[in-house]
Amino acid sequence: MRELIDQAIFDLFDGLFLSVQDLAGSFLADAQAVAAIAMLLYFAVEAYKMMVGDEPLRYLALFRPFALALVIIFWGGFVDVLNFPLTVVRDSAKEMYAGQIDQVGDMHLERVALIDSVAMRLSDSSADFEQVQAETRDKDWMEKMGIDLEPMFNKMKGYYLLLMAKMHFTMMRLVEYVVVLLYQVCIYIVFFLQIIFAGILVILGPFAFALSILPGFRDSYLTWIGRYVAVGLYSTIAYIVMSISFVLVKYGLMKEIEILKAVMQNEETFIAYVSYPSGSISFYIVSLLIGGLAMLTIPVISTWIINTSGIGNAIGSMAGGGGRALRNFSR
Repeated sequence: MRELIDQAIFDLFDGLFLSVQDLAGSFLADAQAVAAIAMLLYFAVEAYKMMVGDEPLRYLALFRPFALALVIIFWGGFVDVLNFPLTVVRDSAKEMYAGQIDQVGDMHLERVALIDSVAMRLSDSSADFEQVQAETRDKDWMEKMGIDLEPMFNKMKGYYLLLMAKMHFTMMRLVEYVVVLLYQVCIYIVFFLQIIFAGILVILGPFAFALSILPGFRDSYLTWIGRYVAVGLYSTIAYIVMSISFVLVKYGLMKEIEILKAVMQNEETFIAYVSYPSGSISFYIVSLLIGGLAMLTIPVISTWIINTSGIGNAIGSMAGGGGRALRNFSR
């Protein structure tokens, strides 16, 4: 895994989020029909109240259904208006992220190159061990010829330690690969959830505005706007969280690069490094895990900015359902 973050996937996610309103056409006519029916009911009730004298004649109250109906008619433009400030804020956060990812990417590639050098050195040592092992097959013949095999056995013990070190090093790289993969999955999940939630809100949003015409659902459109803005902030918060987590990741990369350079210059340090994971490697892995877990909290963090708990409850229900399914499966 040569790249810590694939920028092409981010560009794809940004394009998908801005184009979800193209999917709203399937239900837009149905929402307009619901809005028309709601307007008739609303006008009938309000007109009756005014005719019997329960309420005075109010003109402004009759304009509200027309405003909501205009939003439904020009739904695509309304969504574009909401997306404009979200895009501006996201671009600002993306610039912060871009300044960090360039440094992290360069350090990550340098670290991978050094690890490949260590792996190549281990492979060469393993090949030498196989050669020594082949020479010991003629041990009886050499002993009869009076050849001292003690130096060869000592050398073989050293190569055996190298082989054990190679196993430790391979396991260490496997754990690191899994951690990097989990880190990427956590990041991509947030952007994918943003597209899914935004798509559902845009497709079914006209119904929320249509029902808002009725007094019983008067604030449905405000709830929809709050939830859409909260979902639209996912990418902005994600870039901020990644920028902060990259500070820890850079520290771990810097320390490990220093150790890898020292390892390639000293034989004893080389054996110690490949035999047992160092503290810097653990810190690098832990920093990636912390960054990945922080990404999963973004749906909740967005509700701190825009006061709506609908998306957070949806995430909690998904997590709870997944946990119950795992428990049932384990039984």
